[in-house]
Amino acid sequence: MPTATPRARSLLLIGAFAVIYLGWGTTYLANHFLLKELPPFVLGCLRFTLAGSLAFIWVVLSGKLQLQHSDLGGVFIGGLALIAVGQGALIYANQFLPTGMVAMLYTTLPLWSVALEWVLGERPPVWVLFGLAIACTGIVLLMSNGLETSASGPQLFAGLVVVSATLIWACGVWMLRQRPAFRSSWLGLSLQMLVGAVLLGLFGVMHGDWQHLDLAGLSQQSWLWMAYLVLPVSLGVYPAYFWLLREVRPSLVSTFAFINPVVALLLGYLLLGEQLSALAMLACVITLGGVMLIILGRR
Repeated sequence: MPTATPRARSLLLIGAFAVIYLGWGTTYLANHFLLKELPPFVLGCLRFTLAGSLAFIWVVLSGKLQLQHSDLGGVFIGGLALIAVGQGALIYANQFLPTGMVAMLYTTLPLWSVALEWVLGERPPVWVLFGLAIACTGIVLLMSNGLETSASGPQLFAGLVVVSATLIWACGVWMLRQRPAFRSSWLGLSLQMLVGAVLLGLFGVMHGDWQHLDLAGLSQQSWLWMAYLVLPVSLGVYPAYFWLLREVRPSLVSTFAFINPVVALLLGYLLLGEQLSALAMLACVITLGGVMLIILGRR
């Protein structure tokens, strides 16, 4: 992205954060509906195959098919850590856990990001740590408001998968920041999606998902949700996310994980008729307050 004036850069940052906050916050709802008709890893494989192919076609048509040797490592890291593992765990867990609960578990991503920065010698400012503590308090309140008294074995395993995936995601982001930028950002994005799609397809083979695939039987609603995940989410959110990773610290970018549960909760209330208690609303306000402190602490 070309160099911008400070004011223009601030507007770009605000716009990019809005895109990832809202885009990824709605992903859980889309997965919720698609999982009714598609096996989990097939869902992810189809989504990123379509998105990666469209992005690659755009690269070819725009004449930006420029790949350098150093891009290959970044393509594999991003495809494995951020797409195959990061998104694969999300889709898998959506089978066993409520949408809002999966979003809440993804709030471990900012914690891993801050921990990695600290281990690597970049001690976070006090305001960032204070903001993390407040945001975590809000998430705990949300969880206590929606968590059932007992959880089954598959639910506990799904939760462990998500927490492990956020650690791998945070490590992948750190490794990507250490590498040179892609010569063509859209080519790098398309190849990461296609590599992630291949890996998700292999996960599907091991999980037995492909035996249950029936594309001809998919409803129009499911195709619309898939189109939503492919076009505005995959081809809109990911470019914004990868650009932000080059512009600000990962711990700041990862604040989207705190916003996701709030968005998921509000969507459940508005679209699914779920109840929104006073405690849940208070938790949302506390969480958003913590995120604001993190953002101000990283200015």
